[in-house]
Amino acid sequence: MPRRGLVAAIGMAELFYAAAGALPLILGLGLKVQEIAPANKEAMLGFVAALGGVATVISNPLSGHLSDRTTSRYGMRRPWILGGSLLGLAGLLLLALAGSIALVAVGWMVAVTGYQAMVAGLTATVVDQFPAERRVRVAGVFSMCNMLGVVPAMVLSQVFKGELLLQFTICGGLAVTAAGVLCALLPDRRLDPAERRPVNVRSLASALLVLPRHARDYRLLWVQRLLVSIGFALISSYSLYYLQSRIGMPTAEAVALVGLTTIASTLLSGLFAYLGGRWSARIGRGRPFVLWATAILGVTLLLKATTASVGVVIAVAVISGAATGVYYAVDLGLVTQVLPDERDAGRYLGAFAMAKHLPSAVAPALAPVLLGLGSDPFAEGPNYFVLFSACGLLTLAAAPLVSLLRNVR
Repeated sequence: MPRRGLVAAIGMAELFYAAAGALPLILGLGLKVQEIAPANKEAMLGFVAALGGVATVISNPLSGHLSDRTTSRYGMRRPWILGGSLLGLAGLLLLALAGSIALVAVGWMVAVTGYQAMVAGLTATVVDQFPAERRVRVAGVFSMCNMLGVVPAMVLSQVFKGELLLQFTICGGLAVTAAGVLCALLPDRRLDPAERRPVNVRSLASALLVLPRHARDYRLLWVQRLLVSIGFALISSYSLYYLQSRIGMPTAEAVALVGLTTIASTLLSGLFAYLGGRWSARIGRGRPFVLWATAILGVTLLLKATTASVGVVIAVAVISGAATGVYYAVDLGLVTQVLPDERDAGRYLGAFAMAKHLPSAVAPALAPVLLGLGSDPFAEGPNYFVLFSACGLLTLAAAPLVSLLRNVR
């Protein structure tokens, strides 16, 4: 039986993990690169971000795989949760103090690696500590806190403007504190060394590259998460440019609207992640939530592809924010119930996270290609009709896959 307060402790650790990971991306990384290489800041920021993306894709499944085989007397997950938060803080401090682009890149990769190790341990605790029927509800809290992590990051970036070292120290320190509280409460599993399966090149490669053939439901959920994530990744950096090109909005107004819709969408995502997880757990069904949330997300993207109305853009932000919260919460809850082997929860949840992170490495190169295909029928300039239509159709293609699941309702 999980200890009282464990869900709240997991949620707080996830909140500050997300905040620590988001803070550099809001302004910090860009400001640091601009300070060191102002004449070539765009290319250098892309270089640093790409290395961070590679570290993200690799470190989560590898950390999860290694945590499944950890025989520490402190447990299987505690060393990765607390150790990951400490490594993440060290990376943030190195990033804040860096005097060259090379050190910025190293600091960011260290931070990303640490925080992905932390979240790999956090996610695995959902499987370790809770029976299958409770996991969707816990996943709702987990996803809510992940989405709301941007809030403390934004507050710190505004309260301590320009003070990167102070921002990173506070945010990273809060993540370490939350990890420590969780580790104190967590009745962690201890793996008997005699039961430990080997760690070798083959097992590490499998953690990164192999989707098990015998786990049909897991593979279906992995593919549908990949399709949805491609859609999100392709448009994630183009909100401002879309408003300027398609709507014809002046830069100052576009920046204000992006900020407003981002805040509204984030808060709604967090709220509906919590509500969706609770409702799904209460009725014992998850597939309809994921199916309809995916369909709604696809339709909202198609609406943005075919509109030049500010009102529609705002409505889409509200509706898609709510649908995103439901989708991520219940989808995570479902995948915890169809893992190929719960002894390898860290590995398989890490591989599932890859389906979300991989598109972020490809999208920056693919989006400009789509924007350059022909002319936009709704406005002069880049072809946002093609970009948003492609994202909408990919997301809609994910919905039927959910209906094919056999072992969860």
